[in-house]
Amino acid sequence: MRKLVVAMIALAILSVLPFAQTKGGDIYGTVVLADGSKVPGVTITLTGDVTGKKTTISTDQGNFRFLSLAPGRYELRFELDGFKTVDRKDIDVNLGRSISLTVLMETSTLKEEVVVQGKVATIDVRKTTVGMNVTKEMVDSLPTARNPWTVLTTVPGVMIDRVDVGGADSGQQSNFFANGGDQNDTTWNVDGANITDPSAIGAAPSYLNINSYSELQVSSGSNDITAQTGGVQLNFVTKRSGNATTGDFHLYVEDKSWEMKLDPTDYMTSRGFVVPGIDRLYQYGINLGGPIVKDKVWWFGSYANQDIHKRTTTPGVLDETLLVSGYGKINFQLGNTSGDFHISYDAKKKWGRTLLSAAQQDSDSRWNQNGPGKLFYGGLSHMWGELMLNVKAVYSDSGFDLVPRGSKTINGFEIGNDWVFSQNGSYMSGSAYHYITKRKSLDLALDGNYFMEGVLGGDHEIKFGVDYFHATTTSQTLYPNQRILYSYPNSEGNYVAIYPNFAGNVYFDRFSAFVQDTMTFGKLTVALGFRYDKEQGGVDDTLQPYFTWIEPGNAHNGERMFADKISALNIKKMKAPAAWDLFSPRLSVTYDISGDGKNVIKLAAGRYMSQSGNNLANAYLPYRYGYADWNDANKDGKITYSEVGDLWYTEWFDKVDPKTSMNRVQYASDYNTPILSEITLTYERALMEDLAVSLTGFYKKRTNLAWDVNSRGEMAAQYKGYFENGNSYVVETSSNWVQTGKTVTINGKDILVWEQVEIPEGKYYYNFKDSYYKYLGVQLVLNKKLANRWMGNLSFTYQDFTRHLSKDDVIEWNNFDFFNDGQVAPATTGSGLRDIWVNSRWMVKLSGMYQLPWGLNLSGFFQAREGNPQPQRWRIATAQGTRYIYAIDEKVGDSRLPAFWMLNLGLEKTFKLSDKVNATIVLDWYNATNNQIELSRNLNLGSSTSMKGTDWSNAGLFQFGVRVNF
Repeated sequence: MRKLVVAMIALAILSVLPFAQTKGGDIYGTVVLADGSKVPGVTITLTGDVTGKKTTISTDQGNFRFLSLAPGRYELRFELDGFKTVDRKDIDVNLGRSISLTVLMETSTLKEEVVVQGKVATIDVRKTTVGMNVTKEMVDSLPTARNPWTVLTTVPGVMIDRVDVGGADSGQQSNFFANGGDQNDTTWNVDGANITDPSAIGAAPSYLNINSYSELQVSSGSNDITAQTGGVQLNFVTKRSGNATTGDFHLYVEDKSWEMKLDPTDYMTSRGFVVPGIDRLYQYGINLGGPIVKDKVWWFGSYANQDIHKRTTTPGVLDETLLVSGYGKINFQLGNTSGDFHISYDAKKKWGRTLLSAAQQDSDSRWNQNGPGKLFYGGLSHMWGELMLNVKAVYSDSGFDLVPRGSKTINGFEIGNDWVFSQNGSYMSGSAYHYITKRKSLDLALDGNYFMEGVLGGDHEIKFGVDYFHATTTSQTLYPNQRILYSYPNSEGNYVAIYPNFAGNVYFDRFSAFVQDTMTFGKLTVALGFRYDKEQGGVDDTLQPYFTWIEPGNAHNGERMFADKISALNIKKMKAPAAWDLFSPRLSVTYDISGDGKNVIKLAAGRYMSQSGNNLANAYLPYRYGYADWNDANKDGKITYSEVGDLWYTEWFDKVDPKTSMNRVQYASDYNTPILSEITLTYERALMEDLAVSLTGFYKKRTNLAWDVNSRGEMAAQYKGYFENGNSYVVETSSNWVQTGKTVTINGKDILVWEQVEIPEGKYYYNFKDSYYKYLGVQLVLNKKLANRWMGNLSFTYQDFTRHLSKDDVIEWNNFDFFNDGQVAPATTGSGLRDIWVNSRWMVKLSGMYQLPWGLNLSGFFQAREGNPQPQRWRIATAQGTRYIYAIDEKVGDSRLPAFWMLNLGLEKTFKLSDKVNATIVLDWYNATNNQIELSRNLNLGSSTSMKGTDWSNAGLFQFGVRVNF
């Protein structure tokens, strides 16, 4: 009863405190005699290479535990009068992993000592999470480009939207998906604290240099109770030092003279393209740390630099990136209290960033990017008997500018080349928009663990926590000359899109709380938990300008235009009335069939919400644009004041409410988060001491959809129009959509296009009630830890991820049959690429290393997968703006690129320079078979380049490097 009262008091305290995720490694154990009886009162001392001494005493049930340990190697000493002292050595702790030990004590009248080498069971019998820990040794030794996104390609089930040969794409974030998760479900964490950018859900606010971190934890199924979503969870753990001053240095170099010969295809030659590749790449950095006060206070510092010069398919046009990062850290341990504080800095400069692809843009239409990011982190942990509490806070200050090459900012306007789309929207020239954003966030978190033994027939670990996250985003978009030209040579269909400059100022809040009881009954472990999350956002004061005509040298330059449709808007602060929240049950069961941790079956079930980010507030911001006729009389492709006609498309201007200066928006009374329901079943078997195999089956269903693909295949919020009726409104129905007789022809078949009869005044956001996504998958993983001179990881994933739509949910039936019952393949929407539809129904991955004699290590990484979908489509202008129409006799996933496969090889030689210093010479061979693989196509029909390639894999090349550890 006393223990239950203490637990209730702890929970009450937490209800008024802010809190965070803790995902370190744990050591659990029981001290026993030869007959199996428990030994209480044993003094257990933990020491490690990255921590001071920690001491505990075994309980009445003989149990002991050390929680939230940093990744590293540890030793345990067990002491009790009348017993032999036991030293358990070489216990390797990884992020998020639970190690269970049974320690045998023997009686003795003498002062004796027993040393046991710490071979740890390969299988974690307590956890059901599906994923993988990427260790520093894997990052160092496996021949993959050393950035977070490319390293993710080694993780079973993960799909990336690009192919990075040798780090050519390290300067741009990749989009990735795994095991039926959505990109909006991805979260990024540093030392367990959430740093996910709510302005670009699924992305990190800065470029984390993976060489500077100790370990990366990746999970993609049966996520822990600390996870809000069911998608990919990433947790980077910063390095820490111990009582010895230690460090490491790395340098990796690539040069175009080390590339393999690869000829362009005939099509590339006809277009004047060249094979993409690396001009040069330098990646270097140093990590160093040591004690300030031995066994109590330590320091650590890290600095890294990446200088990437990538050749594109356009001759003479480079994509160049400079990434500079570093952090300083102090951690301490004083008795039962420990702390960790660090400041990190990540700066990015990029020259030549694309929007479509290198093959679809001229040089002036690209961006130069600049964006520093800072992170301030603090964490404290304390142990009171059976109660452990962790408090964390992280503040992120980031943002960036996308500066177009073809224009300049003058007096608040972007003036220069017009932004031009030609070839039916397949080619971009002139100048892109100028984008400026500042993004700040604060995460306050507290969690705890409370242990009770012998209650209701078992032992209990109660985990609980609360979390508060707040973020603000300001942004400004300056369109070149406040317009975009759509040019169709030799036709009368040219038009100009009118884009007044845009300013945005929004905020986002999330509150989370959870509690979970992990119960152990002999071979059976059951975890039952509940989680609650609520997200809401709002708009801060913002001024949106009216539209002025920009044409230097013309008498109308600077003149206000379309005044009856485009006014200045003075937006006042408001909270969005809609909020997403979910009460989430989680259940997991593990059963150790043989009782020795070598045959374990695991079952997990739960549901998860998605992340709304800034989208609930963004819906109110008036991204205004309209279309006007453009009579290019002299056919020079340049617009003048006299060539502009009336606005024929004004939907986005009409949707602005003059009372609020914001978009007319209504949310359904029950509007809420999409829900992911999940069941996983896993069987794991230890084949030998360091080799285990696992087979996992997945069933996932996403319902209550608030997001689905638009006609471009990109994920977007779903809405109907509504019509104002006095002080109320009427929601649009399917009767407002008709087939007007307009057609497009694909594969020889005429397709009728649906258009709105009446243009609504506002947008009504709602959830699909009868539509859903379904994911079925099976994943086989064979994992060999480093022992007996080799390590390896083999995985095979087969998955079927399908979309099932109901016409009761959807009122626009363009492309309904194409998307319904097809594969879920979200199209990449940014990060330098468009129209990469990510979906592979099968994947094979093999990575490993073998230690040869004479200090040589041979390593390799092989991956193969089904090619991504690449459907053909027509781009047309309708009363609702532009739409893409797809073939009526196909489904998403029917048309695909060729299957992809690639092999990387590595060779290392280590020299021992002294007892404490060794140096390793590295040779990596990327794309060793020199594959030339088509990665994307121009999907838009109606141009000479339709369904022709736009991106190809780089040629094979060598990388030389050196690592020094001291």
